[in-house]
Parts: sequence; structure tokens; C-alpha cells
Amino acid sequence: MELEKNSISGLKERQRIFKGIYSESDYKKGPFSRSETLLVESALKFVLEQEGIYFKDENGQKIFSLERKRLPKNFWGKVAMHVPLRSVESVYDHVRRRLSTKNYKGKWSSDDIIKLNELIKIHGKSWTKIGNILNRLPGACYDKWRDALKNGEKRKKGKWNQEERCKLVQFIIFQTNHEVIHGIGVEKLIKWTNLAEKIGTRSYLQCRNEWARFFSPGSKLKLTVSDSFNLLKSISSSKISDETEIKWNDILIGIPSHKTYNKWRSLCKKFTRKNFNENGVPISFDKVVQLIIEKLSHGNNKFSRKSI
Repeated sequence: MELEKNSISGLKERQRIFKGIYSESDYKKGPFSRSETLLVESALKFVLEQEGIYFKDENGQKIFSLERKRLPKNFWGKVAMHVPLRSVESVYDHVRRRLSTKNYKGKWSSDDIIKLNELIKIHGKSWTKIGNILNRLPGACYDKWRDALKNGEKRKKGKWNQEERCKLVQFIIFQTNHEVIHGIGVEKLIKWTNLAEKIGTRSYLQCRNEWARFFSPGSKLKLTVSDSFNLLKSISSSKISDETEIKWNDILIGIPSHKTYNKWRSLCKKFTRKNFNENGVPISFDKVVQLIIEKLSHGNNKFSRKSI
């Protein structure tokens, strides 16, 4: 969406239209695609200039330092208005995670996790206070607690035992009202954090991954060469500019998202070199897809490129 130079009246009109068209359930969730990220950056720059606010530069990195409460009224609403089907909160969180100085601390070390656990004992779940002490985003502290510390010493690693797997299936059947257990996309109905609390020995990520690998609809399927070609054909016909825009659950009918995504990554690893051509110059996403098709076709004479 091109940003209009004289957009104040246009902004008000879009706000009126968007409120009438989109409900909360219409908004997209999950990671922002590359095109959405570029759109947010363009919108943010435009609104900042309108408000007379600018980035500051720290070690060559653009940093947006102002706190939300210090920004002009409806600042994030104005930015979000340029990003279709994304809520104000999701745009705000996306920008904060990308531009905050507290989001460049790197991976958590074992000492970091110990310190986090100590601070939780002192301050409880005051994530903002803990984040300020650790110089990390409050959300990052909560995520690490949820993934690594929430179950304490009860948390297990490695292979699941039969009792844990039975609990996993039973709780999912209960959450999804029995009928939709075999439907593709059922994982969207599952409250993984609540489920992990009931199991007690696994994090929400462990629960979600175990379900996807062994119990989700289509998890037992083994993708064939023909499936690989169909996957590439579907990606190519989608006319997207980056893999972050792919809806993996919908790209092949009847195939779960983790299967299609893993197959795509394995094809990339096998047939491309980090999306660069022989001269080290980046190539477009469409050319990457066509390159994989050509190399896969060359290795499988049964399938001609025309059939792709």
C-alpha cells in the first residue's frame, strides 16, 4: 500500500472503513511476512515524520527509543492503519521487538536463566520490573519462564512416555469437543499453555511439537517426489515474494503445515546455497523456486518441467 503524502484525511477515512469491515477475528496472527515488515517500516517512518519524531542511531542500528506512553495520541493506530489485517497491538509488538535496544541481548545463557528464576522468586510475575533488571523485553522474560522454568523440576526432556502421550491426546480431544480431532488445522483450537499446565511435565512447545510429529492429522504421511513437485508448483503459483508469506497449512490440501514447511526447507538445503547464485548475488524468491524445480526435475526424469 503506497503511503499518501497528504494522508491525514485519508487516514481518518481508512480508520472509518476498517472499523466497519474488519472484526477482531479477521486479523492475522503469527509472524509478519517480509512484505508486511517492509510495510510497517515504511508506515512507521512516514508517521514519525508527520509527528516530527526521528530514529536515533546506536552502533549503526536504528533504534526507536520512545516509550508508548510518551508518544502522540493514537500513534500506533496511525501506523497500523497502513498494515491491512494486523491489529494495533500486533504492529506495536512487532516494532518493539525489532527496534528496542532490549531485544538484542542474544540467546539466554544458563546464568541468565538462573538469574531470571531468582528474580521471579523476589518480584513474582512482574515482567516489566524483571525485564528492566535484566535489560530484556518483558515478553521475552515471560516466554523464557514459560518455556524453561514454569514446570520447575517436574519438566522432562527427551522421549515422551506412554502416560504423557495418553494425557496429551485425551486433553486435546477434550479441548476440541471430540469431533474435530481429525481435522487439518485443529491445532488452532488448542490452548497449548493450558494443556501443558495439565500435563505438568512438559512445556507448551514440547506439547505442540509432540502433537504435530506423531498425532496431528497427516503426521504419518511420507511426502513423495510427486508431493515435492506439487508443493513447488503451489508455491510458484501463489505469486509471493518471500517464504514468510506462505500459509503452510493451506499450500497442499490434506498435508499439515509442519510437513510442508519441513519439505520446503529440506529442498532449499539440498538444491540452493542460502538463496545466492554462483556469483554470490542474492536472487529473487521466485527464481529460488524455479531453481529448485529445475534441479529436482533434472534428478527425476519421470517429471518434466512442463508438468510443474
